Amino acid sequence: MIKFNRNIIIIMSAVFIFLAIICIIALRGKLSVNDSLLSDTEPLYMIYSEDTYNLSSVSVEYSNVTITAYNNGNSEWSIDAVNDDIDKSKAYTLASTVSTIISKNKIEENPKDLSKYGLDTPSVTVIITENNGTQKKLYIGNKSSETDEYYMMLDGDNSVYTLYNYKYETLTQPLSYYSDFNRFKIEVDDITEINIEHSGECINLRAAKTSPQIADKEWEITEPYKNRANSEYIELNILSSLKELNLNEPVLQEGDYGFDAPVAKVTLTVRPYNNTTGKYGNEYKEILVIGKVSGETAYVRYKDKVYQVENDQVAFAEVSAFDILNKLQALTDISLLKSITLISDNRNDKIEITDSGEDMSFRLNGKEADYILTKNMYQSMVSLAVDDIYHGESLGDAILCFEFEGIKKSDNVKIEFREINDSSCALLRNGQAEFTIQKYKLDNFNEAWSGYIEAAAGKEGTNE
Repeated sequence: MIKFNRNIIIIMSAVFIFLAIICIIALRGKLSVNDSLLSDTEPLYMIYSEDTYNLSSVSVEYSNVTITAYNNGNSEWSIDAVNDDIDKSKAYTLASTVSTIISKNKIEENPKDLSKYGLDTPSVTVIITENNGTQKKLYIGNKSSETDEYYMMLDGDNSVYTLYNYKYETLTQPLSYYSDFNRFKIEVDDITEINIEHSGECINLRAAKTSPQIADKEWEITEPYKNRANSEYIELNILSSLKELNLNEPVLQEGDYGFDAPVAKVTLTVRPYNNTTGKYGNEYKEILVIGKVSGETAYVRYKDKVYQVENDQVAFAEVSAFDILNKLQALTDISLLKSITLISDNRNDKIEITDSGEDMSFRLNGKEADYILTKNMYQSMVSLAVDDIYHGESLGDAILCFEFEGIKKSDNVKIEFREINDSSCALLRNGQAEFTIQKYKLDNFNEAWSGYIEAAAGKEGTNE
């Protein structure tokens, strides 16, 4: 027993010593890392600091060029008093670049020879004017071969420092840099109406639901006819193109760009939504005119300036109303219905719908109907896609009719298919004929319906 206890004590002592060694090594490693960090840490020198809203202007002089950014208030800055054709965010960046100037290298105090730093004749002079009229001058000289940064001095501080390269690059951008930006800045989610005019056709699209809480808008056509639009098509082909449209650099050379007889005109109604305040701004319109299209290039006029863009960026403007149309003209929300009646030459069948909120059940011609079979048949019914526009052809008798009875009377819908010829029928929605459908689709549907009647009768009482 005593021998056993001694063995345990020896083992525990060995473990304790082993853990102690590990802790010492780890601690030494930690200390060495911290020592290294401390030795690598360099002091930072604050050269100048002022909030941008306390600055009235920032002027940069270099290469016989002077660029001045002006504070217009509300954090909005302009370049050389030009507001409309410069990127205001870049103008603000110019001001913020010098509002705080920090250096990690103090090269020399009270330098006797400024020429070795290129500060006797600075390559860049920055004049910072504060709102109270105080001016500060920052001088930038040569690039240091040791730090790979530029030497600088602030008027009133008789010391030479180095300036971060990214600040130097920002300060020495040419005037063209500030006019190089996308002039067409619209949040496509804020577009509530799209009007497209081309080839004598006018297409007007309106967002049926514009709440910011709705991720995907539902769109409707109001011209040349009032109907539901294919919202997915609009999202993928129109809105995505507008989102990618880049009107970056105006065409300066005068010429014939086809605006005397434009290909298309696009008018957008925009209702900006502020995510911060949760409120809408004032509604406004933006107009794009598509001029000459040549190969992969198109010309666009926007706010009295002409831009050259890739043709596929504005190809949506030549879309036809039928392309945008929701082809599922029989589509009706089943949750709004209490019955569906199918009428044809040789049958009159009625599906009654009961929706408890959690479960949905069906009765076919007064008897319980199979849930899955009935739901699939409903999908086949509302998936009958139209093929073309109705052009006023003479109509024969109705060969098929769907009567959707809504829970509310306003949700009642009647879909009729009336014969035009041996191969096509007109689809009438609530008595209005606007589209046609190939007759073979109706023949296939009737055949599927007959199969459903037989199958549903054989599965009575198997509701899910």
